[in-house]
Amino acid sequence: MKEKLIQTLKAWPIITLVTVALCYVTKAGAEAFFGISLESQSTVELVKALVKHMCSNVGWHKVFFRDVWALTLIALQAAILAPVIEETVFRWILWRLPRPALEWVPAITSSALFSAAHYIVMPWPNDAFIALFFFGLAQCWLYKKTGSLWCAMVNHALFNTTNLVLLVALPQ
Repeated sequence: MKEKLIQTLKAWPIITLVTVALCYVTKAGAEAFFGISLESQSTVELVKALVKHMCSNVGWHKVFFRDVWALTLIALQAAILAPVIEETVFRWILWRLPRPALEWVPAITSSALFSAAHYIVMPWPNDAFIALFFFGLAQCWLYKKTGSLWCAMVNHALFNTTNLVLLVALPQ
């Protein structure tokens, strides 16, 4: 298990950097080539607005308890709940169980559904659609390489936590 965790920790920064870069490339490409401005995911916009509101209260000592509580709930959802549920559904059920001769078919299907599932609240496309598809494929690869759903969950949790920390540290 230690070797699998080491593989996961090696894959995490690469997967995270490529995924975040794909968000920026998608946004810039849509604006440059099609003249359209893509928004961020609704959760990203919610965290940005919450952090902006918290920072506008003239110091952290005036931050409302409800703001801290809301950010804590978002962090728990992003770091624990989403990785467990999403990896169980999209990697274990949709990718692992069907075993056709061509393994890439369910990988593409589960990745496309994973990406689409992030747009239930907000219409797509937005700046993360392609990045989330890539992330889904990378998660399939990691799950296949380690043979452990826990490794995919840990990577997903690290990915979400990294993005949340970046949103809080760099809200703009």
